[in-house]
Amino acid sequence: MLRALFAGPVSRSGIWVFCCAAIITLSAGIAAAEEPVAITIEPSPFAWSVVAALVLIIIILLGILLGVVNKAIGKEVTIKASIKKAAEDSYSRKIRNEYQAKQALLDKKIEQVRQRFSMVMMRVKNLLDTLDPDGLFKAISSLIETDVGASRYIVFLVDPVKNELYPFRWQGYPDSSIATFLMSVDHAHVITYALKRKQTIYRGGAASDIELRKLLDREPVSNTLVAIPLISQNKNYGVVHIASFADGHTEIDDSETRFLSALPTFIGGALANADIFVQTREELTSAKLVSEQEIAEKRRLQEIFSRYTSAELIENLLKNPEKIDLGGVNRNAAILFSDIAGFTAFSSHLSPKDVVALMNEYLSRMTEVVLDYQGEIDKFIGDAIMARFGVLSDLPYPAKNAVEAACAMLEELERLRFDWAARGLECFNIRVGIASGEVLAGNIGSSRRQEFTVMGSTVNLASRLEALNKELGTRILVDENTFAQLPRGIKHNRRENVKIRGLDTPITIYEILEHVKTGKIVSIQPKLDQMANRNAQPEGDVIQPVKPATGIIKPDSH
Repeated sequence: MLRALFAGPVSRSGIWVFCCAAIITLSAGIAAAEEPVAITIEPSPFAWSVVAALVLIIIILLGILLGVVNKAIGKEVTIKASIKKAAEDSYSRKIRNEYQAKQALLDKKIEQVRQRFSMVMMRVKNLLDTLDPDGLFKAISSLIETDVGASRYIVFLVDPVKNELYPFRWQGYPDSSIATFLMSVDHAHVITYALKRKQTIYRGGAASDIELRKLLDREPVSNTLVAIPLISQNKNYGVVHIASFADGHTEIDDSETRFLSALPTFIGGALANADIFVQTREELTSAKLVSEQEIAEKRRLQEIFSRYTSAELIENLLKNPEKIDLGGVNRNAAILFSDIAGFTAFSSHLSPKDVVALMNEYLSRMTEVVLDYQGEIDKFIGDAIMARFGVLSDLPYPAKNAVEAACAMLEELERLRFDWAARGLECFNIRVGIASGEVLAGNIGSSRRQEFTVMGSTVNLASRLEALNKELGTRILVDENTFAQLPRGIKHNRRENVKIRGLDTPITIYEILEHVKTGKIVSIQPKLDQMANRNAQPEGDVIQPVKPATGIIKPDSH
């Protein structure tokens, strides 16, 4: 049957017919059988091997996939870290460049301010030296126009008799309108406010102040950018009204604020200097009060006395105008006295002209040393120097600065000795005494001439210590208060129970043998030995004298 069935061409339908018939026959046989027919498939190891191989292949593929994914993620992380680092480096460079640019701009601005203050210092000196009212106000106008940079301004002065503010100098306003600017001191205006309060008023600050806002741009004077009072202690002289600056700026920054805030003190001080001339409006605008000869004589006398006025006082007051009140104040300071030993022998074979020239050279070089250590020259007393530390400047350890200056003065003296030796000149030695404590600082003198100086027991002790060097054969002597401010371990000679002229009880003093430097102590003796090319001396309470040609000698008498 099968053969007959498949004898012809095999078709798909025939195969299906055969399969169906076989299934039906098999089913019928099973149904007819009494017991079920079991179909058994022989186990084949080949099938399980295939499955195991497939599983292994899948695991390998998964491992490869995971490796690829991990590598891709790691690369991405590496790329992100690299990008982040590059961004951080770029940002750091940007910040650094911005900082450097700002620092350069700040340095430039500081230099400009320094130059500006230097120029003002010269003009301030001219103001203080001027007694002629006309010359004084010309100098004030020059300062306002050149250094302040004002293009439109009015200088108002107070008429104490009429209680008025009247325009005395102006720029940028027509002369015909000036008469309309006259106002009473009691008139509510930003200019009179600045005068009464003794404060420099700025438009920017006034605009945000409820009280001042309503005083701006009131008649008779409007457009006030800055109102600068002219004051000296408790006296009001007038107000400078500035309406515009030459460069057109209207905002006032911090540096300009500090600069403008210093002007009232200096212009007011100059007016106080010439107060015998500044009276009423009629007196100023009429004929001169005194003759040209009287003015010239007063100017000559002022020039003579001004040579003894400390220049650093003016400089410090420029930085701190609030210190202009010189009526008297107690300060903790260090006072240094320096005097020449052997002046008689030094000057005996020189002409007076040569002595003066050499003394000026010596005093000039010693002055520079004192200023280098933030000291202030108080006065020259013949060939002696009186200096102060911590009076006008706030020094944490003024005694340390004073001792540093004293040691540096000895070094500078050795350099001066060699310079003079090259010119065939002999030199001398100096003695220094330093005391620290409370001093009274103020403007002291008569009504005709005053000078800023210090006085008190500390000053007297410093002078006594300087003189005591001669008796003990020492170079630098300091008191206990001074020694307490010096670094530990400094080489010194301690002397107890020393009797000081003018004191009831003996005191302890110290001879300084080393140079005090910031953070360390440097001995000055090797430097001086090297400079003078001398042999070392044995230590002791007294420095033994040696010949002048070999270096530092024991101070002798005048």
